[in-house]
Amino acid sequence: MADPSREASKRLRAELAQGLGYYPASLAPEDVARYREQIADRKAREEAGTRECAYHEHRWDHFREEKRRADVEAQGRADVADLYEDL
Repeated sequence: MADPSREASKRLRAELAQGLGYYPASLAPEDVARYREQIADRKAREEAGTRECAYHEHRWDHFREEKRRADVEAQGRADVADLYEDL
């Protein structure tokens, strides 16, 4: 027969994993409370239609910055290209 506390832990971990998107490492009461708050916040953001978290908002910033720098460099080269035509 399976240990009831182990089965309860497995069910709790599976429930939290479904809401969090990953299996939590700790099932301490304070951690479970924090996980449940995170799940509620995520659901509220989804219902409001906002982005999931700061990571997702900024995950492509390095590509945007690289493109911006390349555009600035190209514009700078185009601006001074006529200075070198007569040489």
